[in-house]
Amino acid sequence: MVKILSIRVVDRIKESGHTQDVLSKHASLIKLRLGFHELSEDRCSREGYILLYLRNDEEGIKNLMDDLDRIYGIELQHMNLAQEANKEHIIPVESTIAVAGLIINNRSEIVRDVQKALTAFGCTIRTRLGINEVDYGEDTGLILLELFGEHGEMNGLIKRLNNINNVSVGVISFS
Repeated sequence: MVKILSIRVVDRIKESGHTQDVLSKHASLIKLRLGFHELSEDRCSREGYILLYLRNDEEGIKNLMDDLDRIYGIELQHMNLAQEANKEHIIPVESTIAVAGLIINNRSEIVRDVQKALTAFGCTIRTRLGINEVDYGEDTGLILLELFGEHGEMNGLIKRLNNINNVSVGVISFS
C-alpha cells in the first residue's frame, strides 16, 4: 500500500517553522516531499500545501500524524493507494483544491492509456509528479496530480483513470 499525506498550511508564514520541525523529526518516513502555493506577480499566497509520499511504517506514520495534529493552523488529509483497490472518487463542488494519486501496475503495458487520459484532461492538471519504482516485484509507477478548474472536468479525469485496468486512483480534496 502507498500512503500519501497532504498537509494544508493555512498560514505559511506563521506555521511553516512548526511544520518543518515536525517533518524534520520524521524525515526517515518521507520518501518524497512536494510543496506548492499560489504565486503571481501581485501576491504570494499565505496558504500552502505539502504532499508526502511515506514509507510503509504504520506506527511511524501514526506518530507523524499525531505530531502534525498538535500544530494549530494546518489540516491533514491522506489517501491509501492499494494495488487492488479501484474505487470511484468524486471531487466535491465546494473543493478549492484537489490532489489525485495514481498507482500504475504493469506500467510498460498501460502507459499509453494513462498518458492519453492525462493529455485529454491536461487543462485540469496544474502540477504533475511521476515516480517509477519496483514495488512488490512489479514495474510500478506513482503519479501525483494537483487538479484545478471545473469540477466536471476534474471528475471526468478521475472517472477515465478509474476505467483503466491496473490503475488505482485516490483523491484528496480541500474546501
